[in-house]
Amino acid sequence: MEEDFDSYNDANDELELSNRFEQMLENEEHYFFDVEEFEDLIDFYLDKNEMEKAKQAIDFALEQHPNSSALKIKQAQYLIENHQPNKGLEILNALENMEPFNPEVYLNKANIYSQIRQHQKAIENYYKALKIIDDKTEKANIYFNIAFEHENLAQYDKALVILKELLLENPENETVLYEISFCYNLKNDTESSIEFFNSFIDEHPYSYLAWFSLGIAYNKAELYEKAIDAYDYALAIKEDFSSAYFNKANSLAMLGRYEDAIATFKEASTFEEPDSTTFYYIGECYEKLEDYTNAEDYYYKAINLDPYYADAYAGIAVVSEYQKKNHVAAFYIQKAIDLETNNADFWYIYGDILCNLANYEEAIECFNKVIEIDDENEEIWLDLSEAYLNLENIDSALNVLEQGLEKQPTNYQIITRKSALLLKQGKVQSANEQLSIALTNQPQLIEDFLDYYPEATSFPEILQTIEHFKK
Repeated sequence: MEEDFDSYNDANDELELSNRFEQMLENEEHYFFDVEEFEDLIDFYLDKNEMEKAKQAIDFALEQHPNSSALKIKQAQYLIENHQPNKGLEILNALENMEPFNPEVYLNKANIYSQIRQHQKAIENYYKALKIIDDKTEKANIYFNIAFEHENLAQYDKALVILKELLLENPENETVLYEISFCYNLKNDTESSIEFFNSFIDEHPYSYLAWFSLGIAYNKAELYEKAIDAYDYALAIKEDFSSAYFNKANSLAMLGRYEDAIATFKEASTFEEPDSTTFYYIGECYEKLEDYTNAEDYYYKAINLDPYYADAYAGIAVVSEYQKKNHVAAFYIQKAIDLETNNADFWYIYGDILCNLANYEEAIECFNKVIEIDDENEEIWLDLSEAYLNLENIDSALNVLEQGLEKQPTNYQIITRKSALLLKQGKVQSANEQLSIALTNQPQLIEDFLDYYPEATSFPEILQTIEHFKK
């Protein structure tokens, strides 16, 4: 309560200060402000993004206090905020020559170098500041910033060394724990992440955030049962930890336990106002349960909170398609595509819907758009080929499969489909050769092949090949 009162007083003081300054400008008078008052005034305008007033305050401040290094640093900060980092650096470099033992100079230089992505120079200036600063808390903050710069350079091991040292000094530092988890995630080292957080929990068993981070690592390793256990421990320590409920629900969904996932998502919303993402995931769980009415309801809830949530529009399109409401589905997938033009999944869904509507020419355009965005998609070549077949253009259908094989030479499903189309053309020997190649590498494709073209068993050579690979 005392902090709130102090903040209220500070805000009032800054407002009174700005009123006095603006009145002086309006009346074309000259009042005296000390350096600290100018610093507060400049910060006030910068925080409010009133850049013109900030510049006026800086110009007037340097007129009254031309030798103040604190005000020159404020000028450099203004230039950074005003997208003139190099001019800011000029001022700070000049100050460094005059005051080589002023840590604020190096901290601001580090900030500029970080913004202009010269991260190594940022690190160098942070270390210069560390040599001068004695305050333990301030030093810890600087080390944290150094770790962040190492992350920007993809030097994750160096960042982790610093972060673990900081955690050793203060095991309750939640920000550092989060960053360690994030760093392991960036370096894609799930095994080490699991090992680290298990070790940390051995010493600090009541750290809810450590259990939460362990859950994230297990989830990434696809050890969903262990992830759920970790999230449960976090919730036992901090029962209102909504993020743990949310992540637990995701793990439950990954195990196909959709009803439990829905209940857990809803439980999370008792501790935190549900957002569009939560509603979307609940909708997705209902979709998996084939409860399309509730799925649609939650996708709409997501859109009501966030009208630009493209995935939610796509979700409505998918459940509408499942219910044979293809015109409705087409409307909503178009809205999703309008929001995310380069989303290959959305174009794929649109192509499927257009095929349902027997609009094969437009479907082909959609499928080609998928290939343009993501030519590594393994299914798209089959569906594009099928769209041409529906237009009774078997030559184009085969050409598409050839193109697919150029991109994905080990996609044996394409080869089995090619075999089926060659059979349709009466090219039995070529079809048999293609089928043998596919089944030599993936004999389990026999079932897919026969599901697609059951008439194949009427060809003795093909039947002989199938029987051979069934053994």
